[in-house]
Amino acid sequence: EHSMIFAMPNKPGEYSRFDFPEVLPAPLNGIWAILKNNEMLTWPEKVKFAIGLLPAMLGGQAYVEAQDGLTVSEWMEKQGVPDRVNDEVFIAMSKALNFINPDELSMQCILIALNRFLQEKHGSKMAFLDGNPPERLCMPIVNHIQSLGGEVRLNSRIKNIELNPDGTVKHFALSDGTQVTGDAYVCAAPVDIFKLLVPDAWKEISYFKKLDKLVGVP
Repeated sequence: EHSMIFAMPNKPGEYSRFDFPEVLPAPLNGIWAILKNNEMLTWPEKVKFAIGLLPAMLGGQAYVEAQDGLTVSEWMEKQGVPDRVNDEVFIAMSKALNFINPDELSMQCILIALNRFLQEKHGSKMAFLDGNPPERLCMPIVNHIQSLGGEVRLNSRIKNIELNPDGTVKHFALSDGTQVTGDAYVCAAPVDIFKLLVPDAWKEISYFKKLDKLVGVP
C-alpha cells in the first residue's frame, strides 16, 4: 500500500492521506483512496468531481489533448466541479506540476497526470532524487552524452541557427562569434526566445507552426 499525503492549508500541521490498496488494480485503487478520504472533500464534492472527470475517463488521450486551450479553472467551471476541489486538490497539483496557479496552467497537464493515476496501478507513486538535481539528474545526462562523443555547452547564447540549402542545420552561430557544428543538436531555451531563433525557412513547416500556440510563462 502507498499513500499520497496532502498538507491541509486551513489546518496548519495537519495532513490528509489518500491510501491506495495494493490488492486493487487501477483505477479501483484510486477510487478507493478518494472514497476513503473524508478530510479534504465532502461526498457531494466527490460525486461532482467524479462526474466532471467522466469525459476524460471515456474520451482518453484525444479528450486530454483537446483541453489544452482551457486553464484548470476554466475547465472546472465548464464541468461544474466545485471550487473547493480547486482549493483542496488542484492548487497543490498545479504548483507541483509547473509551479503556477490553476488559472494559469493548461488542464491538459492535470489530465495527463490524472489519466496515469487511473490507468496504471502504480501511476500515483512518486520518487525523489537521492541528492541535488545538478549532481544526480543533470550530470548523469551530461556524462552519457560525453561518453558518446557529444559536447554540452552551458551559458552559450545562440544568435542564429544557420541552414544548409536543403533546410538542415549547418551550424549554430553563438553570440560570441563562434560556430558549433555537429551531427545532431539540442537547444534548451525559453519558448519566446526559441520562437525568435526559428529560421524563416522553418516557420511554414507544420511541425514548427505548432509553436504559434505555445505561450511562455514568466
